[in-house]
Amino acid sequence: MFLLMLPARAFPADPFPRLGGYLIGNPKDYWDAASQRQIARLDIAVLNPYPGWGVDHGTSIEQAVRSIKAINPKTRIFLYVIAESRAFPSPSAWADLQAKLDGEGWWLYKRGAGPDKVLSDFGNETYILNITRFAPRDAGGRTFAEWFADYIATRYVPQGSLVDGLYVDNVFWSPRRDGDWNRDGVTDSHTNPLVRTWFRQGYRTLLDALSARTPGKYLVGNVADWGHVEASFPEYQGLLNGGVLEAMIGQPYSVETWAGWRAMLAWYRKTTAAMAQPKLAIFNQIGDPSDYQGFRYGFASCLMDDAYYSFTDRAAGYHGVPWFDEYEVALGQPVSAPPVAAWSAGVFRRDFEGGIALVNPKGNGARDVVLETAFATLKGSQDPSVNSGQNVRRVHLKDRDGIILLRSAAPIPPSPPRDIRIDSQ
Repeated sequence: MFLLMLPARAFPADPFPRLGGYLIGNPKDYWDAASQRQIARLDIAVLNPYPGWGVDHGTSIEQAVRSIKAINPKTRIFLYVIAESRAFPSPSAWADLQAKLDGEGWWLYKRGAGPDKVLSDFGNETYILNITRFAPRDAGGRTFAEWFADYIATRYVPQGSLVDGLYVDNVFWSPRRDGDWNRDGVTDSHTNPLVRTWFRQGYRTLLDALSARTPGKYLVGNVADWGHVEASFPEYQGLLNGGVLEAMIGQPYSVETWAGWRAMLAWYRKTTAAMAQPKLAIFNQIGDPSDYQGFRYGFASCLMDDAYYSFTDRAAGYHGVPWFDEYEVALGQPVSAPPVAAWSAGVFRRDFEGGIALVNPKGNGARDVVLETAFATLKGSQDPSVNSGQNVRRVHLKDRDGIILLRSAAPIPPSPPRDIRIDSQ
């Protein structure tokens, strides 16, 4: 029987803008005071320690988390875990894990019990693990998924930990490679619906076990492929309290790149709809932090729903927190629902207590829209030609553009939408 995943604890809804950080890359300098101050500016951050992290600096990940929360008690910290695949050979910090994986034969093999391990689609000598119920049981009667939950909980979330929860990478709706998942001597196709079910059931076992081993904590994951139009994942419904929608904009593989903005918005909403409360979704964009138009486009797109926004500097990778003028704006709570159709001339709009967000989707062409009253542009230093601090009623948006505007009076409901509804095409 599946366990019901309930919110670990309630808290007031965060005001907008909501900011997240996907900070799993090198250098993992969470001991550094400047890095801690950056992280503390965020609402949510995913960190990626390892066994023995911080020893050379006289600290631990728990001490780093306590230092961040001393700066900002509201920052929620999640620690990175991956059960889908592992490097082989493993770095020395993970020697005990590799010994267990090898000893129990918990790798995914091409056929039967090996010896040919299945290479992950990420390459770099990374091999897939067999998370399904068909994996052998150890002397304690546990499959890999069950044992790994104990291993991680013991090391990462000791009693009294201030960590808010765990982030589980690669919670795919479907495995990415063929292999002998049920260990019957025959290679199984990763597109086989039954194999997909085995895979998701294995993740369900892992996540239920992690939940049981870490009471009072949240579970979030990498849910980047859940929004695919073909994705079906009944085992995951209401299982995770949130997750990272990695690279929604900015990469060749980003859904906005190959399917368009409307498909991206549908992807965004399909994914967050599957999450349990409090739905701690992180909308991740990858780009050049000096491309302010590109940033505003992604930021405003995120504001069309309720996720936390994360910008990754393509040059730095998943390290550091680029900062933008728009992050300083107090938008407060939304006063309109996430839009299902364009507001004017193909431009989407969402209203907040302190202002509005407009986004002009890719392919809509340059557009001019007229507002019902005057709003103020931000007074910023990064792109003063746009964020000039002036009052405006007519706004020009380039193709693939966005803007945040501030109100000086009580919110006025926007005009009814005058465009077609969103679909996934």
